Amino acid sequence: MIYVKLPLNLTEVAYLRTRSAGEELCLEQDIPDSERRAAFLAAEIVLGNVPPDWLTASDQLRWAQLSSAGFRPYSTLSDRDLNFAITNCAGVFGIPVAETALAGILALVRGIPTFVRDKGERHWRGDLIRPELGKLSGSQVILLGHGDIGGSVRRMLQGFGCMVSTMGHRRGSGADFYTVEELDNRLPAADVVVAALPETEQTVGLFGPDRLALLAPHCILVNVGRGSLIDEAALLEQLRAGKLGGAVLDVTGHEPLPEDDPLWTAPRTLLTQHSAGGARDEHRLIIDRFLHNFRRFRSGEPLEYVVDLGRGY
Repeated sequence: MIYVKLPLNLTEVAYLRTRSAGEELCLEQDIPDSERRAAFLAAEIVLGNVPPDWLTASDQLRWAQLSSAGFRPYSTLSDRDLNFAITNCAGVFGIPVAETALAGILALVRGIPTFVRDKGERHWRGDLIRPELGKLSGSQVILLGHGDIGGSVRRMLQGFGCMVSTMGHRRGSGADFYTVEELDNRLPAADVVVAALPETEQTVGLFGPDRLALLAPHCILVNVGRGSLIDEAALLEQLRAGKLGGAVLDVTGHEPLPEDDPLWTAPRTLLTQHSAGGARDEHRLIIDRFLHNFRRFRSGEPLEYVVDLGRGY
């Protein structure tokens, strides 16, 4: 039985049902809250992100397919303590996340938030705003992360004529550089910095006050990785002081972001609310990833996209 913790519409359910070889589906959305855990414990396979303690309580589970690329909530689990595989959706969200990053960069560079605000206020700036508008073409970009998202961001920015240098979080990945020392040397010349890093001991707090201070006053900082990367208090200070060109944040330290969080009113800041990977066909893509591994699972082949809980990515 497959326990499906993914809110599917009728078309998506039919798509999954017809392609899962007659496997019994247990749709969480059709089960009362009080009965969901018991239903899960009877399943052999799960599609979706169930609570971590459910995984450790199951004796029947043989494979868990996450509906996300990240697996931070499961970081307290150990591969040694589990007798089943956990796979994720790495690679599914690269293009929409990259498009969101690109949209945010272009919006800030070309003054779109100002134009949107002026439209609501019926305020015409005309020639006065022209000197404030930048160009993305020819920009120096530092990209942190050399995975699927980073690769998609790089290709899109290169299409705009940007000069992109990539920092990898593990050697041998084909990045341009790997050390924070080299990062610090390059940051002052960057027009845009895009972070698409996983959360590890090395990435938590990577952009603290000292490193943020290295950025040029016109630089745009984008984070589509993990919220723990940036010291948000220091970021706010830089933005309010006019020492940073802007920020595009898909992830934040607290999610959902509290209503009284100062990031809501931070100048030159776009908050995309951890939705950068979203798309109309998102569930279909997740189902396709699941079905790809489902065929391997049933034929006894090794699963792909197995997560390394200890490494964190």
